[in-house]
Amino acid sequence: MASNLKNTLNWQFTKHFLRLSLPLILILVAMLWLLYRTHLDTTLTIMQANEQQSIQLASQTVDAVFGVLHGDALYLAENSSLQQWLNTGDPVIRSHLNADFLAFTRSRRLYDQVRFLNQHGQELVRINWNDGKPEVIAEEQLQSKLDSYYVRKTLALNEQAVFMSPFDLNIEHDVIEQPIKPTIHLSTPVFDSKGQKRGLIVLNYRGQRLLNRLRAIADKKSGDLWFLNKEGYWILGPHPDMEWGFMYPDRQTMRFGHEYGEDTWLSMLKGLQINQWQDEKGLFTYTRITPATAKIASTEPEEYVGNEQWIAVTHIPPSSISASMAGHVRDLIIAFMVLAPLLALLSGIITYHDMRRRQAEADARSSEARYRGLLELAPDGIVITNRNGCITMVNAQAEKWFGYTKDELIGQPIEKLVPERFRATHPAHRQNYLANPVVRPMGAGLELYARRSDGSEFPVEISLSPSETEQGLLVTSIIRDITTRKQAEKIQEQTRMRYEKLVNNLPVGVYRNKPDKIGMFLEVNQAMVDIFEAESTEQLLSHPFSESYCDPVDRETFIDTVMRQGHICDHEVCLKTLQGREFHAALTAVMKKDANGEIFFDGIMQDISERKEAERKVQQLNESLRARSMELETINQELEAFSYSVSHDLRAPLRAIDGFSRTLLNEYADRLDDKGRDRLSRVRAGAQRMANLIDDLLKLSRVTRTELKWKSVDLSLLASEVIEDLRQGEPNRAVQFSVQPGITVQGDVHLLRVVMDNLLGNAWKFTSQRSETRIEVGCKLDDKLTYYVRDNGAGFDMAYANKLFGAFQRLHDASEFSGTGIGLATVQRVIHKHGGRIWAESAVDQGAIFYFTLNEKENK
Repeated sequence: MASNLKNTLNWQFTKHFLRLSLPLILILVAMLWLLYRTHLDTTLTIMQANEQQSIQLASQTVDAVFGVLHGDALYLAENSSLQQWLNTGDPVIRSHLNADFLAFTRSRRLYDQVRFLNQHGQELVRINWNDGKPEVIAEEQLQSKLDSYYVRKTLALNEQAVFMSPFDLNIEHDVIEQPIKPTIHLSTPVFDSKGQKRGLIVLNYRGQRLLNRLRAIADKKSGDLWFLNKEGYWILGPHPDMEWGFMYPDRQTMRFGHEYGEDTWLSMLKGLQINQWQDEKGLFTYTRITPATAKIASTEPEEYVGNEQWIAVTHIPPSSISASMAGHVRDLIIAFMVLAPLLALLSGIITYHDMRRRQAEADARSSEARYRGLLELAPDGIVITNRNGCITMVNAQAEKWFGYTKDELIGQPIEKLVPERFRATHPAHRQNYLANPVVRPMGAGLELYARRSDGSEFPVEISLSPSETEQGLLVTSIIRDITTRKQAEKIQEQTRMRYEKLVNNLPVGVYRNKPDKIGMFLEVNQAMVDIFEAESTEQLLSHPFSESYCDPVDRETFIDTVMRQGHICDHEVCLKTLQGREFHAALTAVMKKDANGEIFFDGIMQDISERKEAERKVQQLNESLRARSMELETINQELEAFSYSVSHDLRAPLRAIDGFSRTLLNEYADRLDDKGRDRLSRVRAGAQRMANLIDDLLKLSRVTRTELKWKSVDLSLLASEVIEDLRQGEPNRAVQFSVQPGITVQGDVHLLRVVMDNLLGNAWKFTSQRSETRIEVGCKLDDKLTYYVRDNGAGFDMAYANKLFGAFQRLHDASEFSGTGIGLATVQRVIHKHGGRIWAESAVDQGAIFYFTLNEKENK
């Protein structure tokens, strides 16, 4: 009986134990299972949220990149230098266009090539990135791209449309360039100011930069980020050997559909724009991305614009998901095996679950904070508005530019940031955009302005990007303050215009050329075109300078000198124009180097043909003068002999005639009648007159041959001495003399005494019949210092003034006023020897005034 009781108790104990323990164990197992599933779901939720954020960030990155590329293409198409060159064809402007494109390529660092092609597909401007050292490609290396598909398609587009090629690898000579260069061609047609299509801008975007940014996104997460084209080939894939399969024949099967199923690929290609799912191959998240350029140009036929589409995919393999759960499973097993008290076990599980939940929330908040941090650190202002145009978020840069705080802007209409002159029409433009929200720049082709809190305005560029969220449609506006750029463009334009005006207005030729065998001109001004008789600047730029040298050795000498010295000045050479005419030129040049180390010459050129001709004529004249000088020296020697003959041989007979005539008159006067005495007196007077003429001729001859001895002469004192001598000769005459004091000149004192003797002697003579005689000596300053002698004598008729200074020329009868007519001729010779001139002004019975000047610089 006792044994049965014991068995019953054991059974009851066992039953109760089982009844109590089994439910508790089941509860524990259920709780552990619930915790496992909860953690798994939480982990998957976090992974899904992270993957969605990565996909969204990848999509925004692509949109932002192609928004910039689109803006760059349109900016270059409207470049001021390009438009001016299209209108004028000026090669100087073309050089500025090359400089603008080179500066653009260097500053952007986005493009492997920047080109401008004309409407026939011929490259006119090409800038190569050249591994970080951008260079302008020489004109002779430019190619025709008429057969390229993107040329034909771009030229068929309308204004402001942009064509984009597929994302592929750059191929040189039918071989994929190594290392590989992922490339996207963007091109847009170029119209001139008259609306005529003149060519296209082509940008070769260095796609590796985009792929690097996508890889940077992938590096921050546990899964992989893939980038596929619309055929399912990896552009950015699981492994480099699986990428660019459509470019390599041996990788044609390396497609997403081949690896993960064609049905899966078709659902991604044709299904929802953004989707996420999990299957036995892992967690997949994808979005289809249509490049911003294709969206913006969507009004064009697809065959012209390009229908490029990409798919961004993130993938977390099952192993990664299991690895993230392995630690948690191990903890649950250890907890189940170790923790005996069910309550302690449950408390630990609940606490652990709560901590995991809190961690998941913290991770979500951290992810949101990182997103907001990216917005706050953005260099551009970012303003997000809802469908009603109310501001929902702004970043710090927007606060700084607009002068508002976030609290002052959140909830306000976007028109608060629009200048008052545009506010009335802005809501209509906003509604038009919401009717077809796509990623595009705002007001393409227009100058946009924003308004600060103080009412001032500043120029901006705005890019619009719509996105559907749980709160509805949100529009992100990326705003860039371009005040500095506008000012720089204005200053650059002013500087360029001043430079062009200066160079083109110079009277000498300005050039730049290369010191190679051909020596093509790189730049020339209008004076160079005129010097070489070219029909246009283009003709001169295409003409080899080396062919313009009459003697090729001169060019070699010129180049060697500049290369050795670094410069040369006024190097004279003989050149010929494009018309074949030879001329003399003076070349000045300085050796310089460009950014690539290429040597070129900058210089000026002057046509010195007239000067050389003048030098030749001067040389001939000098030779003629030397011959004439020798001839004159011979003549002077003959004159010396003649003077000696006159002085000695001619005077003796005259003295004999005069002496014997006087003797006859003195000793035989009583034997002659009145007529005989008169005839004899006339003979004697003629002999004396002849003697006086000989004396005057000798004086004139001596004046001509006398060598000047320059020194300072007191002309006032000289005149006073002559006047005193005249008074002593006729002390009974009452003459009023006036001599200006302090007249000092530079000259020969003896010859100047001859001048004053003759001028004052004439004044004394021709005033002899005046009851009141006035003679004045002075000077005055007109164009130069002029000296004069004035009298109130008989004067003369100005009609005969041309005979006044001729030898033996007299304007009065000898019976009225004595003289030989040599005095004024002598005065003129003296004045001419002093480098001056003499002239007179007079009227009959109104006196006369004689003016003369002296070139007093001769002795200095």
